[in-house]
Amino acid sequence: MVKLIASLLLLAVVAQAYGDFKSKQESKSFVRELQREREEHQLKEKQNLSHEGQDQECKGSLAVPEITKDWVDMKDACIKGMRNQIQEEINASYQYLAMGAYFSRDTVNRPGFAEHFFKAAKEEREHGSKLVEYLSMRGQLTEGVSDLINVPTVAKQEWTDGAAALSDALDLEIKVTKSIRKLIQTCENKPYNHYHLVDYLTGVYLEEQLHGQRELAGKLTTLKKMMDTNGELGEFLFDKTL
Repeated sequence: MVKLIASLLLLAVVAQAYGDFKSKQESKSFVRELQREREEHQLKEKQNLSHEGQDQECKGSLAVPEITKDWVDMKDACIKGMRNQIQEEINASYQYLAMGAYFSRDTVNRPGFAEHFFKAAKEEREHGSKLVEYLSMRGQLTEGVSDLINVPTVAKQEWTDGAAALSDALDLEIKVTKSIRKLIQTCENKPYNHYHLVDYLTGVYLEEQLHGQRELAGKLTTLKKMMDTNGELGEFLFDKTL
């Protein structure tokens, strides 16, 4: 019996010793694993820093190549005129948006007028975009782009009737037309005759402006006749034709 107890105690001591040994081994293994992960993390950080440094070095080395600027031949007065014209087109677009929004009100409810003015706003905005594209084609948008367009404030937002709105629209088109003519005169003056731009403005923009003015004048005349005869009913019927 005594021998059996002694044997069990011996086994317990051996098992405890083995457990302590194994625990120490596992602890050492765990420490080694942490150390390895720490070293791998540090290595990755060094590699990332190295790549970032290389990227920055590459970006810094991409200097603007020196090429001839002789093809950029538009002069200051014409460029200034083009920028002013772009702003005129944007101003007109915003004013037409205000007109369309007014006639879209449920208290006004003139869908024909609203659609007409929204369409006009889109056309004016497209005119401005085309002039911006032309400046880009001529190499004039490499700098100073941020001040190319200023967001305008709309001076008028309500109208007594459709005739008043069409009358303002005609005045607006006349103003834009005068601005285009002034731009044409500026860009065709000596010593630099920008005949390509002048031809573009005359054959495309001025042509459309003149047709637009004639169309608005005719619509305004018809509307006034209908309103003189039938009052608000005349405006209501005219709205259906737009």
